[in-house]
Formats: sequence, C-alpha cells, structure tokens
Amino acid sequence: KVRMRPEGRGASGIAALHIKGHINSLDSPPVKGKLDSGADITLMSEDFFNSRRDLPALKDGMRIRLYQLTAGAKILGYTTFTYITKTTEGKDISFEVEAYVVRGMWSPLLLSEDFQTSYEMGVERRASGHCFMTLPRQGYRIEASSSLEVELGFEIRQSFAHSSSFVRRKLARRARARRRSSVPFAPPPVYAANDLIVKPGFVQYLEVVADWGERESWIVDKVLIANENEEVAAIATSWIQSNSPYLPMANPGTRPIMIRAGDL
Repeated sequence: KVRMRPEGRGASGIAALHIKGHINSLDSPPVKGKLDSGADITLMSEDFFNSRRDLPALKDGMRIRLYQLTAGAKILGYTTFTYITKTTEGKDISFEVEAYVVRGMWSPLLLSEDFQTSYEMGVERRASGHCFMTLPRQGYRIEASSSLEVELGFEIRQSFAHSSSFVRRKLARRARARRRSSVPFAPPPVYAANDLIVKPGFVQYLEVVADWGERESWIVDKVLIANENEEVAAIATSWIQSNSPYLPMANPGTRPIMIRAGDL
C-alpha cells in the first residue's frame, strides 16, 4: 500500500479522476472531464448543455434507464461534440464524443466507459494524485488528477465569476483588497472534502480539507459559490479547528445547490 491515511480518513483529499479539455474549440472555457469508468455511457448535465451554444440539437438515442443517479434523473437525448486536450508533450489532440444529456445530474461531463474503450485509453495512477491517461497505440499521455492537491490549471474563481454578475462584482472587490494587502503570508486554499447537497433555505455543515500544517486554529475567509443557474451559496468568515474542519454553508435560494468534492 503506497497511500497511507489515518483510520477513517482513507478518502481524505481524493477527487474523481479527471482531465482538462475544451469543447469544440481551444478558445472555449476549459471543461473538467470526469473519467467515470463505473458508468457505461458518457453523460452531460442538462444545465451544462443549455449553457453551450455550440452543441447540436438533441437526438433520440437508445432507451436507457439510469440506476446510479438520483431518482429525478432523466435522459433527454444525446448530442455530439469534439473534446480537445493536450498531451504531456504539448500536442493538441481531439476526440469525437457522443454524450447523453441528463436532467437532474450535477456533474457537467462524465467521460465514461464507452469513451475510454472507444479510444483504448488506459490510466497510470500515482498515490500523489498526479496521474496520466494513456493512448498506447499513439504513444500519447495526458495529465490527469485524482487529488485535491493536484491542479490542472483551472481558474476556479473566474469560472464562478462568469456565471453571476453579483459574484463577479464581489470577487473583483476581494481581488483588489488582496492586491492592496502587504501581508507576505499566503494562506492555504480550502477545498470541499466531500459532495454536499445544500437544501434551499438551510444551513448545512461542509467538511473541508487544506494544508493545515501544525497550526490548530484557522480563520477561513468568507466564500461565495455560484452554479450554472446563477444560484449562490455562501460561507461566512469562520473560525475552525484543523481536527474538526467543518464550515457552515448557507443556501438562501429556492433550489438545492450541489457542492462537489474539490470545489474551492
């Protein structure tokens, strides 16, 4: 066993294996493709599909029932697109993808067994979480991550800012404040440790992970998170202990909000 964790914390810091790519154009925003080999078919959420103007209209496909998603999940049809990513040598490569669009699914894109088998993809896993997807026939390797500590270059805060003008203004003010600050210490980023659905009008506790170091007490700055529907969840500035890292997450909206493991 290479990766060692205290008892009961074996999943700490783990994120679903994913790669970074673009849909149809390198000029489009990067999209995290989760490599879900536990699912038979590649899936895309309805919200993500509706947010794109460059995807073909939905077509009828196979009659499929979803047993592994929530009870409200429903397949609406399928669409096709090109998924573009980079190899470790910096070469742009593209894949033709067929994805079924699902109502009631939270993850934007699951690149499942059909996708991986079509291209005979393999995976080189590392205990550090810095993994590689492989294309043995072509000799290509693609950087992948299965850890909250290994980032693939996503601009997480900027992607949230684009989805809501309120969040965009708020983050701009915070960025200006950080630039004015003369404090040399850069606090560690805080990530969600697990998936959490926050009910509308409720406050629920979110477990977080970070590089706490030897310090036991931390003050976590307030956080705003917006989804594709411009719904906002908020965490007030909180004082937490590294041995009990839970933050109160409030959802003032009218619909549930999903916080994914690895969200900043």
